[in-house]
Amino acid sequence: MKNFIFTTLIALLLSSYLYAEEEGKEARALVIATEKVSISSELASRVEKINFLLGDPFKKGDVLISFDCKIYKAQMEVIQSNYDSANIQLKNDKELLEMRSIGKLQYQLSESALRKAKAELDIAKLNVDRCKIIAPYDGKVMDVYTSIFSTIEQRQPLMDIVGDGLLEAEIVVPSNWLKWLKKGHQVKIIIDETGETLDAKVLSLGATVDAVSQTIELKAQFNEKYESLIPGMSGIVKF
Repeated sequence: MKNFIFTTLIALLLSSYLYAEEEGKEARALVIATEKVSISSELASRVEKINFLLGDPFKKGDVLISFDCKIYKAQMEVIQSNYDSANIQLKNDKELLEMRSIGKLQYQLSESALRKAKAELDIAKLNVDRCKIIAPYDGKVMDVYTSIFSTIEQRQPLMDIVGDGLLEAEIVVPSNWLKWLKKGHQVKIIIDETGETLDAKVLSLGATVDAVSQTIELKAQFNEKYESLIPGMSGIVKF
């Protein structure tokens, strides 16, 4: 009877030790967005309208920022007229060539002029299209770096946005955890800023181990969209 009790106690102690060891596996996490873009201007112009400000949600296809592009639209109209004229000239030269009133060289020059006008028109249309910055996906505005009526330069930063997809967490753990830690491993992350415990799973493991610190980086993805969770938050991961 004593031997049975002693064996049972040993088993319980071992079980408790293993459980405590497993519960003691913790690491720090940083919440990041899977889709994050810093938007800059592709042309020099004046900001006409900013439709979404800090924290505002938007849908794919929404116009985030629009510019005053009267000059680009006027240029496109001029180039469109040049293209129409070149097209008419080519049709006329084709008829003249068939009647042998002009040489083949003249017709080829008209063809070349039309191709040049078409290329200029494509560029003009592209510049007009750049007068509006369209949202590439559903998301929220992280920051805005300009204001209405401001004159901006080419490649000037205007806005940071994040996607509305599931957020992820960057985690660094000891490399010897690879003995048991695999892709798909379920974890709980206690967020410092809110105190909430959120469910996530290991999405990917790093390709290399840091030789100095003997650690490896991994990413975990939260199981659902939590309204209180935003990029930049941090927390403790319990494995």
